[in-house]
Amino acid sequence: MKNLYFVAFLLCFGSLFGQARFEAEMNPCKLQYIADPMVPDQICHNRLFNRTRKTLNILWEREDLLVPAGWETYVCDNEQCYSSFVTKCPEDNYNKLLVDSNIILDVHIADGGMQGEAHVVLWVFEKEDTTKKLKIDYLFNKTLSTKGVVSNQVIKMYPNPAYNSFTIDYNTGLSRVELYTILGKKVTTYPAQHFKSYDISFLEDGMYMVKLIGSNNQTIKTLRLQKRSLRS
Repeated sequence: MKNLYFVAFLLCFGSLFGQARFEAEMNPCKLQYIADPMVPDQICHNRLFNRTRKTLNILWEREDLLVPAGWETYVCDNEQCYSSFVTKCPEDNYNKLLVDSNIILDVHIADGGMQGEAHVVLWVFEKEDTTKKLKIDYLFNKTLSTKGVVSNQVIKMYPNPAYNSFTIDYNTGLSRVELYTILGKKVTTYPAQHFKSYDISFLEDGMYMVKLIGSNNQTIKTLRLQKRSLRS
């Protein structure tokens, strides 16, 4: 009888241990910040670690439990950054979590310069086994800072999504416009001019960051731009 109990204990322990095949570096991932409303994009950086001796194929699902009106959330993993409307990692774009390695699993908040709190959950699981899911909480808490804010600043970017070009209207000292990928790689720089359209016909479809640089070489504002091809 003692042997039977011992075997049962080993099976139970083995089952529990088998579930810990991967784990998050931070759970919850917390970001509490006082930020200038002209810098609307914030990131809760996180990583997923492999705890096995084999490569794991990882998928995720995003669940927005608490997101203020006007805020947007999106996920960046080891493969790419996704738009806010993508709430599930595509099965054919899974993340390979190698042995003794880790992958990026960041949640971004585009808060539009408004203060508030957000709670986002990522459910993470293996492609081959969707029954065992790891819940990772991402908590954001923003308080506004009015330091350096220009109260009468007017900046408009349109159209968005854009097809071949976009335009920026502004009433403040703007010297140049810099375009970056969502991962922070600079694509190009435009000298700022009133009533000018900026050509993006050469870009691939996707999300980009538009950084507006003032005459003092400081960033005035960072905006998100969606590039989309014309469909017949």
